[in-house]
Amino acid sequence: LRMTELLVLLGLIAGVCAVHEIGFQLGSQIRSADEPFDRQVALVRASTAALVAFLIGFAFSGAASRFIERLDIIVKEANALGTAYLRADVIAEPQRGELRAALREYTADRVQLLSGEERDQIQPLLAKVSGLHGRMWRSALKATQDNAPLMAVVLPPINEVIDLHSTHLALARRHLPPPIMAMLLGTAAIGVGLLGFGNGRVGRRFSLLDSVYGAALVLALLMTIDMDYPGFGFIRVSNRSILETLAAMN
Repeated sequence: LRMTELLVLLGLIAGVCAVHEIGFQLGSQIRSADEPFDRQVALVRASTAALVAFLIGFAFSGAASRFIERLDIIVKEANALGTAYLRADVIAEPQRGELRAALREYTADRVQLLSGEERDQIQPLLAKVSGLHGRMWRSALKATQDNAPLMAVVLPPINEVIDLHSTHLALARRHLPPPIMAMLLGTAAIGVGLLGFGNGRVGRRFSLLDSVYGAALVLALLMTIDMDYPGFGFIRVSNRSILETLAAMN
């Protein structure tokens, strides 16, 4: 696991253990027999567990949709870059070489960005994007100047490459809204706390059963968070399409 992923995992485990223990200690302080109260606690506990399941399902579904959209945009970028590179064949030198060099450099940068291996390089690589876009556009425009049919062939895929960068960046920054994530984690904490409270009321720890529920809850939350931030954990968007495009360019 990456360090960020490990910290999130440890934080979730520590949180589940802490709120369960707090609930258990509170329940232990209220040991008097009260059947109506116990029935109400069981009802609230079951309702909270159902709400947690609903919120996790909602969050997981949204994270999965955004993950698929990120995969799709990578394929679209790869196709646009490959098309732009091939259509450079129809323009003359030296613009052909300039355009191809800019496209190769841009594609290599995309591979590095999507690999996520060196996160300190993300901002410098993003800062290069506008300059590379300018180089591509100027080379293509100069080579097709006063030739409308040639413009119609060369410029559209380059324009698509430029547009897809903004779309991809927007998708990469799109996550579950923080208030909803806070509500999800808070409701899960209340549910685990009520579980511990019920155990405290009867003065008995159900370690195996509670551990199974806690592990399932932690894994569901971890997978949801990981899928919503695919650059940080072990669920990663594949850059295979871009790699194949770069290999074809070389």
